[in-house]
Amino acid sequence: MGMLDDVKVLDFCTNAAGPVASAEMADYGAQVIKIESMGGGPERTYVPILEGKSLTHAWVNRGKKSITLNLKDPRGVEIVKKLAKDADVLVESNRPGVMDRLGLGYKDLKEINPKLIYCSLTAFGQTGPYAQNPGFDMMGQALSGMMSITGEKGGKPLKHGIALADYFGGFNAFAAVMTALHYQRRTGKGQYIDVSLIQGMIHLNSTIDRLNDGVLCQPNGNHHSGLCPFGCFNTDKGESVIICAPSAKAWETVAAAMERPDFLTDPEYNTINARVKNMDKIIEEIEAWLSSFPSLKEACERMSQCHMPYCMVNNDQQVVEDPQVKHMGYIVQAPTADDIKQPTYQTRGCNAFFSEAPGEIRKAATLGQHNHEVLKELGYGPEEIDQMMEEFRQTLKK
Repeated sequence: MGMLDDVKVLDFCTNAAGPVASAEMADYGAQVIKIESMGGGPERTYVPILEGKSLTHAWVNRGKKSITLNLKDPRGVEIVKKLAKDADVLVESNRPGVMDRLGLGYKDLKEINPKLIYCSLTAFGQTGPYAQNPGFDMMGQALSGMMSITGEKGGKPLKHGIALADYFGGFNAFAAVMTALHYQRRTGKGQYIDVSLIQGMIHLNSTIDRLNDGVLCQPNGNHHSGLCPFGCFNTDKGESVIICAPSAKAWETVAAAMERPDFLTDPEYNTINARVKNMDKIIEEIEAWLSSFPSLKEACERMSQCHMPYCMVNNDQQVVEDPQVKHMGYIVQAPTADDIKQPTYQTRGCNAFFSEAPGEIRKAATLGQHNHEVLKELGYGPEEIDQMMEEFRQTLKK
């Protein structure tokens, strides 16, 4: 039994952010009905591709039921309203005003179901000068200031290596819906939720707080601008390791490993402020010490002996092979959709472990796979469903 198996969710999202939010709900048992266009969302075409099918779709739409509707047809709108009568949650990622124009906005559906939690996830928010602009992940990263502090020291802005705004936006929406769901269960009241990619990125951008002490943060490469040593250190052999020693106790382990007792007494080293001020010098000394070993392996053995806080810089393949990752089961074999012959694919597991009701990564649906199942429950007959779907398709071709 899943923790959310009594929760019904309607999903009107495409791409990554919105689908991630409802997929998290599906992992814990929610019945998620994804309403798709007759051609399906763009995420069904994104790499990686297995047997001609998108594994991005398999991930962001896992565990959901798929029905196809033409929402410009009154019958499609009628079906959504019937589904909304007993839904707990609706998540949509259209531009502001789109759902209202379809007659499916929060005010419309609140009249049908006052308990409905209606979550809109956009790039910039529901109102304001950017609200109607097309928006994507990198825009959230850029406008939030995140790109301005990411990059080599003195270099140009750099985006994060993954679609950070999209994926965090999805988790942010998931958290917001779960909070509203708790309130709904206590009070019987639904509500409207406005979540945006830029809001999520600003929430993550802790350097904005430095403006309070007059500091405008700039890119600082692979090292923390306010802690030292705290970053990625390289050897002359092209190897890299993370060393994080922000506290006095951790700094003592660095001094012990490097056999530098002066680190604990020299005023250039013995306080965090002094180390930040002399960051370039400390980085140079640590990298020279690491390079003095035959390989990084020997240096890591020494750091382990002295209980230095360090770790390797894994590439994707090394993540899969990492002993801690294997031990915890963070990477799993998930079932593929019914239109793929290969039974499983390698992917990420659930976002957390629960002792009583663990989540499960389930298969994504083929396009319109659950048309008959879902619409039958609303009172539509098999022939009526087939005819309506054909008419929807024909309308879209015009």
